Amino acid sequence: MSEEMYRGAVIGLGVMGQIADGLGGEHISLYPPCCHADAYDMHGQTELVAGATRDAGRQARFREARNKPVYADYCEMLAKEQLDIVSIATPATVHAEMVVAAAEAGVKAIWCEKAMAVSLTECDGMIAACEKAGTVLAINHQRRWDGRYVALKRFLDAGEIGQVQAVQIHFGGGRLCRGGSHAFDLARFFVQEDISWGMGWLSDPDAFDPGGTGIFETQSGIRIVIDDALGMQHGLWVEVIGDGGIIKLVDDGFDVQVWTPDEREGWAGFGVMSRRHLARNHSVGSPFLNAMGDLIQCIEKGIPSQSSGQDGCKAFEMVTAVHLSHRDEKRPIAFPILERDYTIPSN
Repeated sequence: MSEEMYRGAVIGLGVMGQIADGLGGEHISLYPPCCHADAYDMHGQTELVAGATRDAGRQARFREARNKPVYADYCEMLAKEQLDIVSIATPATVHAEMVVAAAEAGVKAIWCEKAMAVSLTECDGMIAACEKAGTVLAINHQRRWDGRYVALKRFLDAGEIGQVQAVQIHFGGGRLCRGGSHAFDLARFFVQEDISWGMGWLSDPDAFDPGGTGIFETQSGIRIVIDDALGMQHGLWVEVIGDGGIIKLVDDGFDVQVWTPDEREGWAGFGVMSRRHLARNHSVGSPFLNAMGDLIQCIEKGIPSQSSGQDGCKAFEMVTAVHLSHRDEKRPIAFPILERDYTIPSN
């Protein structure tokens, strides 16, 4: 990368925009920065020049903490600040209009929170606007920039557990879009295949951004199960099952287990598995800083992000399939989904 400096700003100054700090350093595996504003401040090639929010209290917090201009109207900020990179950390209900406005204002890269939008039509429009403007679009599914998960992807690609047969992800919180979006994207990150069909059901269909369960099959026949538990708030628990072993990611990847068939004489054929050590060969650092580095590389080389708008759209398409299948009595939904106006509000 060059040494060029890039002017950045954040639209939406809530938890992900400017507040999250990785539990104040209390969690040994959460590496600051953990919010968009801090990422601009801490990366060596970016400068945070402004923020935008309609919330008066968050405006005051931003001024006090950052000593930078803050706008009530994000369009005014886009017009005045000559920005290179813009983060959008607002509820998903306004992502589409903000991404389109930023692209049309000429910014070089947009870093948008998940879920990407509230309908596939909005996702399509965001991608089209950025392609027309030549703007990089990245969706903040952080695990694509997390050294732990990138190392595990290399492990899978090397065939260490054979051919992947299935991915199963379980998480708490009861919301498929807000937190669950990460699970759908992570499954696709591991298998790197388009989905052929999916089905599912909602656990609390009358709730805002309800939870549920989805079952999918990729074009080569890999099975994916995403299960969102009500009543718990745990992070992702993942199993990647191959024909030569199983990887278990416990507590959102903080504990990684590799299980392979027991090769001792006399044990073969009984299905006995033995656990082995997986060396930690990944870089240690904040996914937010890695994301910023990715955006800069995309700008300078004209390449898509490691977590592109297309990736974000395909994760949202899986969520949409769960909703449509529930509505239609658990009918399998073919991909790509044709009913692209179906709306799932989330924040």
